[in-house]
Amino acid sequence: MSKFKSIKCRIGRFNLRKRLKNLKRQVITHNFNTAKTAGILFSSPDDQSFSAIKEFLLFLSNSEINVIALVYVPGKKVPQQYLMRKGINFYCSTDLNWYYKPKNEMIDQFIDQKFDILFDLSLKQTFTTDYVGSLSKAAFKIGMQKENAYQDLVIDINKNKSVDYLIEQIKHYLNILNN
Repeated sequence: MSKFKSIKCRIGRFNLRKRLKNLKRQVITHNFNTAKTAGILFSSPDDQSFSAIKEFLLFLSNSEINVIALVYVPGKKVPQQYLMRKGINFYCSTDLNWYYKPKNEMIDQFIDQKFDILFDLSLKQTFTTDYVGSLSKAAFKIGMQKENAYQDLVIDINKNKSVDYLIEQIKHYLNILNN
């Protein structure tokens, strides 16, 4: 990473820490039976991970959970094959300010939505998804183990770093919780 990008990231992290001081949320543990709303956050989709996430969206919808997904696609444009998906919103690098903070009305609405569960399915740690996930007002946040993890339930997937395995582990642990 260039020195200039490193400085921009540090400024972004400083801004995020400042905003997190004012964030107040009550953590409530939910599972698939108690949750009524869910948000899915992920970044850098490829065709295989995108199909796994679409299946997970369908699973949640079949469980009568209202789901909204937010996807960060690095680059200046969202590829055509990802567009026009119901319940999936996309943003790209043109929706970021100079220190990588997302600046889009759709993203602000996602952050302010009081989801019962927020699923962070990102396999790569990016500041933009960390920003959205950290500031989310979701009652229960789930994701993989990362540096600076903000999740309430952290899942270690070092054995198999794939979205399929992460979703499988999320299903396993949420079926155990609060039964």
